[in-house]
Amino acid sequence: MKRIFIRHKTFLLLLGLFCCTSCAKPKESIIVSEVQKKGSIVNIVGEQDNWTLIVNGTPFYIKGVGCGLVKGKQNEDFLKLAKELGANSLRTWGTDQGTKEYIDKAAEYGLMVNAGIWLNWASAEEGFSYIGDNEYKRSKWKEAIDYVKEYKDHPAILMWNVGNEALLFTKSEEEKIALCQFLEKLIQEIHKIDPNHPVIYAATSYMSFKYIRDYVPSLDIIGSNCYGSIRSIHAAWKHLKFDKPYVITEFGPFLPMDRPKDVNGKSIELDDYKKASIYRHLLLQLKSLRKSNIGGFAFHLGDTTQESMTWWNINQGEFKKQSYWEIFKEYNGILAPYSAPKLKSIDLSKVDNIERGETITVEVILDTALNGNNYNYQYLLSTSVENELKYYVNEYVEIEVIGHGPKVQVKLPQEKGIYRLYCFVKDDKNNLSSINKSLKIE
Repeated sequence: MKRIFIRHKTFLLLLGLFCCTSCAKPKESIIVSEVQKKGSIVNIVGEQDNWTLIVNGTPFYIKGVGCGLVKGKQNEDFLKLAKELGANSLRTWGTDQGTKEYIDKAAEYGLMVNAGIWLNWASAEEGFSYIGDNEYKRSKWKEAIDYVKEYKDHPAILMWNVGNEALLFTKSEEEKIALCQFLEKLIQEIHKIDPNHPVIYAATSYMSFKYIRDYVPSLDIIGSNCYGSIRSIHAAWKHLKFDKPYVITEFGPFLPMDRPKDVNGKSIELDDYKKASIYRHLLLQLKSLRKSNIGGFAFHLGDTTQESMTWWNINQGEFKKQSYWEIFKEYNGILAPYSAPKLKSIDLSKVDNIERGETITVEVILDTALNGNNYNYQYLLSTSVENELKYYVNEYVEIEVIGHGPKVQVKLPQEKGIYRLYCFVKDDKNNLSSINKSLKIE
């Protein structure tokens, strides 16, 4: 007997229409008409290992991408890039990102939004607690409820993503349970206000699954951020016997903590083609476990400087990296029209014990067999902060570059510190490759 999750009686008619047309191959995307005035209706239908997300009466498998900004610093249209990628949905992390401009623009492009509502993890130092009655809980409750009320009837809303990894970073057991209890009450209230959209929480891999199972029964979908193996997440989900599907709320290359360190103690970033192979591998895992999961969100499209200026980004401004094209192939089921340039290595004449203002030599090796010779080389320097969970962490630092092409000299700044030096190679088709290495100015 199939389990049908329904929170809106209108869906009974939609389900009947779907069943009558079941002989036809269902479409797996939803285009929001410019003239559509009604909000979307989203439901989950099925049973263990056979779940389907239904959007406005049509089966919908999430081919998503995390994107926190409408526009880039040079006015790049990131949601247009998401549409060109073949994505059908977007994920935000907080109400400050999922603005009216963002959600309206998503609807314009026919994209659905997993709308984020950020929850801070409990921290005595920063004054965030979920125990008892306090100002933070009251303000967060109001923020979440007001946001749901404002956008619940918007045609681009797919689901509400309440919380991201807050349980993992909450250290106290008492606070963890209190956070779960707050989350459960908030979800119940959201269901009352908006019966048409499911609610998801984004856990860190499977590490908080037991808390979710034991204390947050009203959650509609299990969310998991994955930078390792989706199969291990699937195994944990199955072991705990969740009676609801899961979504991979973030997936991408390895975390800095999982990478070897260089001579300056900084995590060594994978090159673009190795990152692209990880995205491809994770997408194939996701596909093989379909019906247990209802899709996922690649991380990340847009601008974020978390870990480095390039660690997570599948694009760099308007330029597309190889990871973008790997995701494109899986989302569209066709060959990508381009490949990005392929930087193989970067060599610095000195990486430590560098004097302030010293000039060093930088040389990169490019695999020129891929796209020809129309390349533009750019060298930039940034700060090198890691393991800080903020959207913007690092920033560029001014340098003087002497020369052009794959071998140049770089005059470094006067300030002491550990930096990352990048080479960006762009072709004439708006594709880009990046590579970097840390250096230490004494």
